[in-house]
Amino acid sequence: MNSFWKKTVMIALDVALGAYLVLAVTSFNTPDRSEEKCTKVNITIADMDSTGFLNAAEVKNMLVNKHLYPAGMKLSLLDLRSMETTLKGNSFIKSAEVSRTQDGTISIQVTQILPMMRVKSANGEDYYIGSEGNMMSGGQYSSDLIVATGNITKWYAQNYIALAGQWLQKNKLWQSQVEQINILPDKSMEIVPRVGGHIICLGQMPESNDKAKRQKLVERFLDKKFERLDKFYRYGLNQVGWNKYYYISLEFDNQIICRKNKTKDDQEFASHEQTEKDTGGKPQKPNDKPQKEIDKPQKEIDKQKAEAPKVKKDEKTTKNNKPKEN
Repeated sequence: MNSFWKKTVMIALDVALGAYLVLAVTSFNTPDRSEEKCTKVNITIADMDSTGFLNAAEVKNMLVNKHLYPAGMKLSLLDLRSMETTLKGNSFIKSAEVSRTQDGTISIQVTQILPMMRVKSANGEDYYIGSEGNMMSGGQYSSDLIVATGNITKWYAQNYIALAGQWLQKNKLWQSQVEQINILPDKSMEIVPRVGGHIICLGQMPESNDKAKRQKLVERFLDKKFERLDKFYRYGLNQVGWNKYYYISLEFDNQIICRKNKTKDDQEFASHEQTEKDTGGKPQKPNDKPQKEIDKPQKEIDKQKAEAPKVKKDEKTTKNNKPKEN
């Protein structure tokens, strides 16, 4: 029994000694990095092909303002977690990852949130809605975004306009066709297309206090309205012309209400009608000339006759000769 314990103790001592020797050799061969400093910072922004708010200089400034920019700092003092938290706190950044390499380089990888819509409300507020449905203030975004105008509060923008923007992002055809969204005082939604000189009224988006239910209701509402609009474009405007109507209402499910643009004849008739109202007469048809224009030539003839030089009775004229003098 004693021999067994002796062997066990000897084996344990041998293992401990071996581990100590490995650690000792490793520590002696590993240089002291406590004084090493960050020599290089690489900043990478995802989706750089898509124009956004962020660039490398702005990411750097975010860390500089918090005294966290790593260039020149000791590697042992760097707080990578705080750097990530600071970057993620920006409304333009979706995710951030900071890592360190063996040569002292700090790598910063950022995924930005792209704006999908600009809001210019009737109360003077001007801001952006990001692809995540978040509010994004400031920035100078030059891309061709859909603009939302009218009676829009920030609450309504975040809970309804953002849902409409996300629906349009999933439907690229309509995203490229819709140029502007306008919200009327009764919350009816109008859209201004890029093609065609008309405005389309979709009606009021369905309301719900439940976020998930509200999203489904709005998506179903837009699916239905734009499906009807697509059919009207195909079988209506393609037949009668894209400039025939200036206002198209899809508010009611069982009908489409259109307001026609005035034709040239309609405009002429309206002009004559106004003229006759001013003079107390009856309105005349566009193809009928006003009585004044009919009488005018005869008056001119009478005037010319009155102003023509008179010939004395004793003057005689011939076809080829001047009047003879007495």
